[in-house]
Amino acid sequence: MGKGELKHVKLEEIDDTKYQMREVIEGPEFIELVKSVDINGVLVPILLKETENGLVVIAGHRRFKAAQTCRLHELPAYVFPDGDQLGWGAAFAENMYRKDLSPIEEAAAIQDCIDKGQTTVTELARMLARSEKWILDRLELLAWPQCLMMAVHHGKLSVAAAKNLAKIDKPEVQEMYVDYAVDSGATARTTAAWLQSYKMGIVEEDPTEIEPEEGPKALPPVVPYTPCVICGEKYEMAKLRYTPVCAECGGVLVDIARELRHERSGATRNINLNHS
Repeated sequence: MGKGELKHVKLEEIDDTKYQMREVIEGPEFIELVKSVDINGVLVPILLKETENGLVVIAGHRRFKAAQTCRLHELPAYVFPDGDQLGWGAAFAENMYRKDLSPIEEAAAIQDCIDKGQTTVTELARMLARSEKWILDRLELLAWPQCLMMAVHHGKLSVAAAKNLAKIDKPEVQEMYVDYAVDSGATARTTAAWLQSYKMGIVEEDPTEIEPEEGPKALPPVVPYTPCVICGEKYEMAKLRYTPVCAECGGVLVDIARELRHERSGATRNINLNHS
């Protein structure tokens, strides 16, 4: 099984217009890549596939975009014939195992292949030595709100921790939790407690007497304390309250919560956080 033909291809011969990557190529990681490409050129070849309309990028979109940004004339690439399904499939799988790919980038690459009709969920599962459920779970990430995708993409939140917050159905509440989870480095167990607290709402009984939601038997009961998204102090779930607000005002609460956590004295706003 070959790796395709290694060539130096002119950027003008490459078509990347059909790429449906949902994560915008920006941020510090991309800036660092551009700096590296500007100094050293593209060191790792991208993967291209020959089609009737020319050469199409299979993998290496960020390197291609960085080369465009640096106004390079050409870059190294492995070029696969249109019918070489086995060859590009192996190359795609190898590319997916790179350590610098985020889960969101993996999901976008998988979705891109499926959208272009290059492969199916079953074929991808075999190709990547993964289960079909793993493939489908990855694709679900692309349906998450932007705040969750960005947190996972930049390594601020694990997929497991983010998955719990994805189940919160009120955008304004969800955004507050995501913001606090990123600030505090919340684990999956912590966000599971937040999710249960959110589902219970106003609870009058002692949370220690409430049976935890059914789950793996090896897991201990959910920790009955969760932080206030405004002041950050931890309280028993039963003592927390969830104030109904509209989506517009929810955005204001997110801003207030973020500012108050970073301005511990609260001097920038006339809000008293001392609980009586």
